Amino acid sequence: MASNSSKVATQHRTDYSRCIVHLTRDDRKSFTNGATGRDNLLQILRSKEIWAVKPHCIYNDKISKLPKEQQEGYRVACFTEVPLSQLHLLVQEIPGRQIKLEAYGVVFTKDFIAKKGGQPAIYINSYDGNLHIRESVDYLFSVATQSDDHKVLRRIVPFMNAMHEQYDFTWEREWRTPKSLKFKLSDLVCIILPENGEDDIKEKALSAGIAVISPGWTYEQIITELAEQQRKTKDTFGSTKSNNNKEEK
Repeated sequence: MASNSSKVATQHRTDYSRCIVHLTRDDRKSFTNGATGRDNLLQILRSKEIWAVKPHCIYNDKISKLPKEQQEGYRVACFTEVPLSQLHLLVQEIPGRQIKLEAYGVVFTKDFIAKKGGQPAIYINSYDGNLHIRESVDYLFSVATQSDDHKVLRRIVPFMNAMHEQYDFTWEREWRTPKSLKFKLSDLVCIILPENGEDDIKEKALSAGIAVISPGWTYEQIITELAEQQRKTKDTFGSTKSNNNKEEK
């Protein structure tokens, strides 16, 4: 999907990733039917879907006051384009961060996520009182939510993030899809698991031809694993009919 010029420009850059990652977390304190990071990964592999559970944008508080049918349109699934060799920096303890990501996740190509409608989050800079951009998107949001005549404007809202002295997560290099992401096992580049333990999941993944990597591995380690593990697409994780919508406490 990427243009030839884009591929040439990025092929030797170590700060640029061709992959998009979704890391799971222990969300039992956030949802009535939450689960551990491990169990959330297994749920994703069984259902072959990453749920868009709730909004994660600059207008979360205002969206919560909108009619239910409008709120659903702002839900997103979240990802990161941080290079695979740098994933350990996302799962480490980060002071001031409420969400603690864990060493469990799935990896797709950037082309695949783009074809599914995903794109980078849009960071609205308000540093040092620079509000000219924030004022413009505030106006866009007010117009978009006033009437269904302007609902086309709502499509961009789920991708907007704040960026100012008290709140700046541009380092996450976040991507989002505007709805739940459905995939096939053959769409996976690999899955992410802790380096030690989880032998049962690793064995099942490898029997399906799905490569396994761990945060903190160098590119040499990752390349070796991807080269050695055969890429087959057997449905060894089964299926589920679980309710996709988690309810917050």
